[in-house]
Amino acid sequence: MASPPLSAGEIEKGPEVLVLPSITEIRNSSDISKFNNKASINYGSVEDLSLKAKKPDAFPETQSVVDEKQVVVELIPDPDDDNEEEFVAAEVVFPDGGKKAWLCVVGAFCTQFCSFGWVNTFGIFQEYYLRNQLYGYSPTTVSWISTLQSSIMFMGCLIVGRLFDSYGPRYLLIVGTVLEVGGIIITSFSRNYAEILIFQGIVAPMGAACVFNVAVGCTSSWFKQKRARALGIMSAGSSVGGIIYPFLIRKLAAETSFGWMMRACGFMILALLIVANFTITSNVAPRGRWMPLYPKDIYIQFQDINFTLIAISFSLGFVGFTLPFTYIVSNARYHDVDDGLATYLVSILNASSIFGRIIPAVLAERVGQYNMNSAGILLAGVSTLAIWIPARAAGVHVLYVIFYGFFSGTFVALVPACTAKISHIQDIGTRVGLIFACLSLANLAGVPLGGVILGDGTQLSRWSGMMAFAGAFLTLGGFVSWIARIKLVGFSLRAVC
Repeated sequence: MASPPLSAGEIEKGPEVLVLPSITEIRNSSDISKFNNKASINYGSVEDLSLKAKKPDAFPETQSVVDEKQVVVELIPDPDDDNEEEFVAAEVVFPDGGKKAWLCVVGAFCTQFCSFGWVNTFGIFQEYYLRNQLYGYSPTTVSWISTLQSSIMFMGCLIVGRLFDSYGPRYLLIVGTVLEVGGIIITSFSRNYAEILIFQGIVAPMGAACVFNVAVGCTSSWFKQKRARALGIMSAGSSVGGIIYPFLIRKLAAETSFGWMMRACGFMILALLIVANFTITSNVAPRGRWMPLYPKDIYIQFQDINFTLIAISFSLGFVGFTLPFTYIVSNARYHDVDDGLATYLVSILNASSIFGRIIPAVLAERVGQYNMNSAGILLAGVSTLAIWIPARAAGVHVLYVIFYGFFSGTFVALVPACTAKISHIQDIGTRVGLIFACLSLANLAGVPLGGVILGDGTQLSRWSGMMAFAGAFLTLGGFVSWIARIKLVGFSLRAVC
């Protein structure tokens, strides 16, 4: 059966989903590179847009367009033809506000409190376990629980992201709630290293991966111009969790048993995830069928040099990112900082991180996500090298966690926003998942290597070595982020990117 002539809004052959950004550029991407033919799309103020995509390097890096909307081009099989497909353009509008959009942000905030916020408090658990259930184990051995928590949560985002793009948020939220709350409750009955490692280090973060990735994808689907702001507010949930969990854990540990301490945390997380289940919705319809994730699909994403650069930048930065969270309390005690103050350093760090996640995210709407992210990673590394390494007095430790909390918060909050900036809306779940899978590998390297450098924590030179290791990788990640920014807009310092 012969193909009819192409009309406006139809594509003869192409990817399963193509999104044409409403910002004033269409960037070179792996999806566009799949085209074998030209396509003309008539929508909004764009009368005739030709996508020449025989090869990624066959056309200019950017093509200027003028448009104020975003259009999603979806594949719709022709029911009268088993061999050919017709592709029809369908419009997706980003409301950038409204009841459903901001309710989604509220629910996403709750998921970050329950996922990243919970993982970020392991510095408190590290000290608790070394003094109680896991007394006699080395700090490096106990830190593997923290490492697995972060790595499982981030690596799980790769599969969860694909499931989200295929089926939407509903079932993932339910499964994530059951796994995370169930893992924490079962941990409350655990008494040895293996049980804690399995249920707190593996099962609970599998659930956290579900709710975390869904929150990022759904929030991104409601916002375009205000996306960085919305994701920053969402991300602040993890910092609020990082403040509340230490207070709650410390108080319950003194007044009740380990079991009831964990169960109280589990019930609080359950309540917040119930809120998330009722408020998080997506503005973009899922594909409605499972899209298998093959190695070639991952390879295709990395053919986009912009995506590859931010993946490298975030991964380098994340090698050092979690080390201050893990060891700041132990280091303060090593320098004879008052025990009461030392245990609150993680809370102070997370309190500072709230401002670091929201204020730069709002500013990013004016100066650009890449600009703010590059500065955040770089300054997090510089503060680690310049303040943490020479820190001896209690006041200097407090100063460090304030600076590090702010700048590291900027880094983490803008990871999804920077990824979304160069991604198609219906691929955000997969791409964000792939980014966090890379971060999981970085985390698997960072905390254990930092632990090896630190050793038994009795030598100052080893403490300094671990801090230098963390600061160097954060600084290097900042430089690569700046290279990614240059790749997008060039060397101009005035460019918003």
